Amino acid sequence: MSKQDDNTKTINRRAALLGIGGLGAFSVLAGRLYYLQVTRAEDYKVLSDNNRFNFNTVLPERGQIVDRNGVALATNKQDFRLVLVPERVNDIDATLARINKILPLEKSKRKRIKRDIKSKAKFIPVLVDEQIDWRVFSRLNIKMPDLPGVIPIEGKARNYPHHGTFAHVLGYVGKPSPRALKNDKDTLLRQPTFRMGKTGIEQSHDQALRGKAGRKKVEVNAVGRTVREWDDDKIPAAAGTDIWLTLDSELQSYAAGLFKEESGGVAVMDVTTGELRTLLSMPVFDNNLFVSGLSVAQFKKLDTDPKRPQFNKVIGGGYPPASTFKMVVMLAALAHNVIEPSDKIFCTGKTFIGNRDFHCWRRSGHGLVNMQQALQQSCDVYFYEIIQRLGMDKVKPFAEKLGLGQIFKLGLGGQTRGIIPDPQWKLDRLGSKWRTGDSLNASIGQGFVVTTPLQLTVMTARIANARMAVSPLLVVGDKLDAAQALDINPEHLRIVQNAMRAVCEEPGGTAYLPNGLGLLGIELAGKTGTGQVKGISTAERLSGVRDNKELPWKLRDHSIFVGYAPFENPRFAAGVLVEHGGSGAKLAADICRKVLAKALVRDGIGEMASPAGNN
Repeated sequence: MSKQDDNTKTINRRAALLGIGGLGAFSVLAGRLYYLQVTRAEDYKVLSDNNRFNFNTVLPERGQIVDRNGVALATNKQDFRLVLVPERVNDIDATLARINKILPLEKSKRKRIKRDIKSKAKFIPVLVDEQIDWRVFSRLNIKMPDLPGVIPIEGKARNYPHHGTFAHVLGYVGKPSPRALKNDKDTLLRQPTFRMGKTGIEQSHDQALRGKAGRKKVEVNAVGRTVREWDDDKIPAAAGTDIWLTLDSELQSYAAGLFKEESGGVAVMDVTTGELRTLLSMPVFDNNLFVSGLSVAQFKKLDTDPKRPQFNKVIGGGYPPASTFKMVVMLAALAHNVIEPSDKIFCTGKTFIGNRDFHCWRRSGHGLVNMQQALQQSCDVYFYEIIQRLGMDKVKPFAEKLGLGQIFKLGLGGQTRGIIPDPQWKLDRLGSKWRTGDSLNASIGQGFVVTTPLQLTVMTARIANARMAVSPLLVVGDKLDAAQALDINPEHLRIVQNAMRAVCEEPGGTAYLPNGLGLLGIELAGKTGTGQVKGISTAERLSGVRDNKELPWKLRDHSIFVGYAPFENPRFAAGVLVEHGGSGAKLAADICRKVLAKALVRDGIGEMASPAGNN
């Protein structure tokens, strides 16, 4: 019995120990379950939700850029895109291979995708492709269960409906550069389909145009595919602000049509408010090509075009103003009393200085001419004479008052200041003294003098205004410095205005046409200019100067014309430059007349004299 009792005690003790052990284990398990399900419940709910839910960035719609009448110049169109999130993709190569069966991905595109994956955090989506055809996009959506981590997106892409007519003003959008990503912390820039302004108004007003990102909560399955959208914690995206320009899209398109295949620029400006109705550089380029990136062939075509379509000539092109500069010299001469308007100078066709002849454009000379006749007929010898009495240092302040040599607040980069030279400029820049020949060349807008078509337009607008130094305005609402008084004698300005009218409205004027502007009762004031590109040697003068048409295109003179209308109560001023277009009385003057007439008619001023007057 004693042995049996001992065995019973042992069994009972073991059972008790097992029971205590089991109870302990159960207690630990129960405690752990309590800890996990109660104490840490909220933490694990968060982790669970993180696996179940994603917060996706919602891209805002980019603001539009519109003309003065609300016509869209830069807008947005529907775009189908595909992105992938690297951390949700198990095998990148296999996934790309599956995509390739539906959406062909050339070798260069696959390399770019892999490069983007390596350069970004794994949770940041990487663009696979954009502007996908709807049928292909639909097939990709059907195959989503086989493409974990791949996300189809229906979004908006930038669109420029005028296909280049406003390219130099608007600029274009593109992918953020590494520098932009470093300096700009906006989360939008990290989105694979986001495009930011690169040039033009798109760049200068990018912050306003891009808007603010939103977010949405989405439920995903085990392979990361979105199965449901939730409304809680949703933040709507704020669309970008629309930017209104002072330009008139119909007038700009009309001006582009007048240039045809020519190269150059034209600006039309309200002489009272400074509003630009046209700011056009020709030829244009299609800025839609830059939205998704140029191909090598497309870039090469643009880059090798001798007419430089990407270069904004109207604000960045530096050209000799030629005889349009003579108005500046006239104003300086009148202010310094070096000549009276009625005084006459005899033009023989050339002036001899030192051992060199300085020729007038008319080889036989103009005979006796007073100030108005000198501008009307564009007599060079007259200005050779008065610049010697005046000196270029006295001309420069008047050029600057009229807007030459200036940079304007347009919201556009790439402006050229140009050059209004004087003796000190030459000494500082070239290290040599100013010579009399430099003054003679400068007096007719040649030599060292360099201006832009926009500057010439501003000069003309200020002469027409005659009171205020009006500055060009491109973006509605932009703050410009208050216009200052022009600080030029109004009587002197009237003398110049009358001479400019004679250029266009009186027989003998270099831009005279019997039909004038082509509008009933409205007169045009203006000035022609022929910007010399190549020098003319003595031998060439003796043998006969070749006509521009006989020369290679790049050696032909520039055709320049500035004008304003109406002559009384002026409304618009314009400046036109046709690169290598020959005499200013031809191409540039014809374009300027037609553009000004169109601008006036669109503004409710004037009636066409005949249907042909506005062709």
